[in-house]
Amino acid sequence: MENILLEDVAKLAFVSAPTLGPDGSLLAYTVTTSDRENNCYQANIHLCDTQTGATRALGDTGKDGAFLWDDADTLLVCAEYDEADKSKPHNKKTSYYRVCVSTGKKAKAFDIPGEVTQLKKLEKGLYAATIVYDKNAPDPSVVPEDECIEELDYHVIEEAPLWETGKGYVSGKRNVLYLYNEAQQSLTPVTNFTTEVKSFQISGSLIAIVGKDWQDTLQDTLTELYLYHADTGKTETIVPPATAKVGQVGFVGSKLIYTLSDNKTYGNTQLCDFYTYDMATGKSALLRTHDGLAVGGSILTDVMFGDGTTWKTVGEEIFFVALKGYERALYSIDLAGTVKKRVCFEEGCIAFFDADEGTVYAAAAPKDRCLELYRCPLDGGLPVKLTDVNGDFFEKKFVSPVKYTPFVNSEGISIDGWVIYPKDYDETKRYPALYEIHGGPRSAYGCVFMHEMQAFASKGYFVFFCNPRGSEGKGEEFADIRGKHGTIDYDDLMAFMDHILEVCPQIDPKRVAVAGGSYAGFMCNWIVGHTDRFAAIASQRSVSDFVADFCISDIGFTYDREAAGGDPWNNTEKLWFHSPYRYAPYAKTPILFIHALCDYDCTIDQGVEMFQAMKYFGVPSRMCLFEGENHNLSRNGKPRHRIRRLREIAAWIDRYC
Repeated sequence: MENILLEDVAKLAFVSAPTLGPDGSLLAYTVTTSDRENNCYQANIHLCDTQTGATRALGDTGKDGAFLWDDADTLLVCAEYDEADKSKPHNKKTSYYRVCVSTGKKAKAFDIPGEVTQLKKLEKGLYAATIVYDKNAPDPSVVPEDECIEELDYHVIEEAPLWETGKGYVSGKRNVLYLYNEAQQSLTPVTNFTTEVKSFQISGSLIAIVGKDWQDTLQDTLTELYLYHADTGKTETIVPPATAKVGQVGFVGSKLIYTLSDNKTYGNTQLCDFYTYDMATGKSALLRTHDGLAVGGSILTDVMFGDGTTWKTVGEEIFFVALKGYERALYSIDLAGTVKKRVCFEEGCIAFFDADEGTVYAAAAPKDRCLELYRCPLDGGLPVKLTDVNGDFFEKKFVSPVKYTPFVNSEGISIDGWVIYPKDYDETKRYPALYEIHGGPRSAYGCVFMHEMQAFASKGYFVFFCNPRGSEGKGEEFADIRGKHGTIDYDDLMAFMDHILEVCPQIDPKRVAVAGGSYAGFMCNWIVGHTDRFAAIASQRSVSDFVADFCISDIGFTYDREAAGGDPWNNTEKLWFHSPYRYAPYAKTPILFIHALCDYDCTIDQGVEMFQAMKYFGVPSRMCLFEGENHNLSRNGKPRHRIRRLREIAAWIDRYC
């Protein structure tokens, strides 16, 4: 079997957005592949016959964007198939085409002014669309049509946060919901221009809207829930502003089922309970508590791309994906509050799905594999694999099995952990090792395929990782490390390392490196100032100074206040205690910093500050900055950038291990 190489990350394909047609006979889905030559991604819609399981590509332009079924034979696709679709920045439009699924023929449907972020159909010719509204945008009426503005070279800032990772400068911008009438080519606003619409669901002429109305300063994660009547134009408020956080919402008969948290016990990341709203009486009621289910919670991997459905009404139930332990499975809940596990892949992950009342179609990753499309009968039958977009890869490449290696910490708490053995493992030899830490912190590792880890295993490294306290999937108390960053989580991480060194004596303890990004980047920065047990560190998209980060990061007001336990004016010493930068004088371990210049979650100053502190104190260090990339560099950055990132990490760790 061949080694998995660093550059193989660009050879993998990604399945997403499984979507059933109106009559259930066809399922559309997207396959995304890397275009290394042009340093971009190619996305093409595919079709699956739900009776035979036969699949085929609908086109090969590589330009297919988000889509929806317009009728049983037609997809409405957001795309720029023609050069004429490309508009000037001051006169932006979003183009849609109708694509016949039987012939593949494309015809321009319409252009919607502005940047459309989501489109859904109410009825023939009438759509609901969220569109980015920018109160600071140039007025097209005063910009001559023949004037070419390649880019705006200034930004008006009147709000905080001023930027958002993946979106750029967002001051003055909102995701506003409109109704678009195709025949009249008209847009009618549904929400006001200060409300950021997070999501919406449609049932007939009703639209359930989750959003947040705010002005000037965004200081919490609370959201509202509204019910809009498209036939009358009236709006009902179900969850008013500044009272709770609404997650998901769906229609079931004459009621809504939605998830809600008051954020009072466990803060901004508190899990949501299930509620109902009776449209006849206008009353809400608790349906059931979450019981540890993290609705929409994620299993981390570097080989998942695209988007898709994670919550949907199916008959008289809501189907949804949720994380429990280290398994992301499909569940359902009905109006009696009964929750059932419907589909799972043991030690695997369901990313996206669609379903009718008898069958689920899931983009899922079994243990040690990437996402593929599966047909999963709800009568208990075995899943049937419908696609094999990565079949050639896994047929040729060596994948070292992920071995579950849990331990119990000093407080008697069970910690899930795993180890991957090196390729051509020989128990008589000694090996270097890489300790991977996950971000979040309220996320989790599991057993799905991780290209980065397998590439290091092919290079001859042990790779080990765990879900310390702070991770999602094991309940609120386990995940609650507010005001404890760098304490109990660090203790668990170091104890797991001791456990692995005992279980795997073939690991040379003097040749162990550690790597991670985001919260794990924070932890790498914390580690460098608290221990010299590692031979090398690769800190990515990191936080180093909570005092400085508080008013720089796009989530500083919300995340930093809880993570470090205060603000810079009333709790300076508390924030400083939890800041890795404080412990820079004690650093000894060679450390690599990787940062994306458009990362506004973990801003560039945080990496630069720590890097230059290492230089000041004479610690071997290196920094790599990626132009045009954001917080998701390792997951969906440009193909060449993803490869270069991996090469930088591998070269640094190889040098010292």
